[in-house]
Amino acid sequence: MLIPAYRPLLKLAKPVQKQIKVWPDDATSTLQDCFQCADWNMFREAATYNNHTDLHEYAETVPAYIKKCIDDVTVTKTITTCANQKPWMTAEVRGLLKTRDDAFRSGDKAALKTARANLSRGIKQAKCLYAQKINNHFTDSKDTRSLWQAIQTITDYKPPPQALSDALNEFYARFEMQNDTPAQKLPTLPNNQALCLSPADVRKTLSRVNTLDPLQFAYRTNRSTDNVISSTLHLALTHLENKDFYVRMLPQSVRVGHKNLEHYHTEHSPLLFTLLTHDCTAKFSSSHIIKLADDTMVVGLISNNDETPYREEVAQLVERCGANNLSLNVNKTKEVVMDFRRNSVDHPPLTIDSSAVERVSSTKFLGVHITEDLTWTTNTMSLSKKAQQRLHFLRRLKRASLPPPILTTFYTGTIESVLTSCITVWYGNCSAADRKTLQRTVNTAAKIIGTPLPSLLDIFLARCSGKTTSIVKDPTHPSHHLLQLLPSGRCYRSIRARSARLLNKLFPPGCESPQFQPPHPPLKSLSTM
Repeated sequence: MLIPAYRPLLKLAKPVQKQIKVWPDDATSTLQDCFQCADWNMFREAATYNNHTDLHEYAETVPAYIKKCIDDVTVTKTITTCANQKPWMTAEVRGLLKTRDDAFRSGDKAALKTARANLSRGIKQAKCLYAQKINNHFTDSKDTRSLWQAIQTITDYKPPPQALSDALNEFYARFEMQNDTPAQKLPTLPNNQALCLSPADVRKTLSRVNTLDPLQFAYRTNRSTDNVISSTLHLALTHLENKDFYVRMLPQSVRVGHKNLEHYHTEHSPLLFTLLTHDCTAKFSSSHIIKLADDTMVVGLISNNDETPYREEVAQLVERCGANNLSLNVNKTKEVVMDFRRNSVDHPPLTIDSSAVERVSSTKFLGVHITEDLTWTTNTMSLSKKAQQRLHFLRRLKRASLPPPILTTFYTGTIESVLTSCITVWYGNCSAADRKTLQRTVNTAAKIIGTPLPSLLDIFLARCSGKTTSIVKDPTHPSHHLLQLLPSGRCYRSIRARSARLLNKLFPPGCESPQFQPPHPPLKSLSTM
């Protein structure tokens, strides 16, 4: 006989019994009276030997006494939890279920009808109370702990055991010995005068030095992953507009070596990466090194089949990383070659530390899949898959009878943020099928919530408009020179492009968006008109 693949949840997991403490109505007042009548000095006197107080014994006896008092005023009960138990199940509902079963066994039809009606009303009331309890967690958006508790309760999230972390805390928080020696300051020499600098002097000196790499996008205002990928693709697309040209991209992940590992993932990490990657700049004009903290992309603009500058640039980057105690994972480094020539040849592999770099058709850089044919189907499928997985949790929230505003907030934070990740980079060149795939997820979420949601096209135009405005206002942005104001002062000059790949980039949609309002032309341009 065939055995079904599906097994009920009740058979997969056995019922779990656990003990809980129930606080009676007068437990709080009784516990307060117990603490007021207690002589707390006796614990310190019992832990004092020869005018020395043993803090370890003192810290153990007081919590033990408090735990004993709590155990005296509370009642311990053992409850059984099944795997398929509903979260809204209460003691009142269990009583109504027992009453219905008793009426069914007795054979009294009138009593059974009344018991079923009472059970239906009890379940409905329990669900409403549970929904109100969950809704209260989402009322205060500033209380993130309460928000996560509600999400974990609805999604049945089981955190990992914390026994190891508690044991480590108890081990490192113990007191080895008591140090009563007062701290003494070292005497200062009479002729040793401390250097005094005012904030104005420091700002005046540092303002003269501009050593920031324009292609280092990390830890700077008005910079994000959208700007990194957009600048990278603009370099590649502009170069591919020429005949018999192709591009080689080498995304790498740089990690700090063992000597500086103690500063990794700390507040010193931004300064550390800025200093260590400061001199990692391109030597040749046909190569560019784009950086975002530890993520680095080497873009080689190859012309006339001359790859010598690109290979020297990669070798120089490896040498600089070794000198600055930075490590490159060659096994995880992949290379993408974008060659749209009709008679393309086999490109020789790139070698780093005597290891050939694998050439792939698609690579993931800063969360975006970049392919060798510059299509976005792979990236779209990845985003759609992530969003579809999160729709399950949206349905769980809907089953908990949460109101539409809370469901919309959850959708915006967990689903829309995934679908619109770097949308200004890839949505303009997406195919109609890819756009329908993503919009289908938005329509499904709108049906679940019961309210209309903004389309991805509207979000794309709004994001492009805001991104373009921020680039216009920032003269230090690497893409600022691409936006040239026309003499009329009403719009910006379009980028000359032979292909739709370059034409549908961030800047033309942002400039053509009805929400984009270019700033007024400067006074200098007005005077020359």
